[in-house]
Amino acid sequence: MKIDNTTLLTLCLSGKTQAQIAKELHMTKAQVCRRVNDADFQQLLSEYRKAVLDSVLTELTASAHKSVETLVALLDDENSFARLQAACKILSLAQEYGIQKDLMQDIAEWKQSQADTQQ
Repeated sequence: MKIDNTTLLTLCLSGKTQAQIAKELHMTKAQVCRRVNDADFQQLLSEYRKAVLDSVLTELTASAHKSVETLVALLDDENSFARLQAACKILSLAQEYGIQKDLMQDIAEWKQSQADTQQ
């Protein structure tokens, strides 16, 4: 019986071991190992992981604004510990995003200089 890549991909991403996958698909562990290590399957796995990561990142980004609003609202909380924690987190995030913004700008400038050099 020929097992399609989608079935194999689903089982691999479910957290099962190769031995468990082999048993479920009535294959040997060596057969599963060969299929999983195949370049085409690895490409498919990589593309799927990227799609999942992109989806999660989109969801997190959409929630980021609400999360920041929550932290800002906590700055006025009656509990001094909550205020301190919110202030520390906001400062930490501001620093991290500032660094990330600078790195993205540096990368963009580097890419532009590489493009200019190639012309």
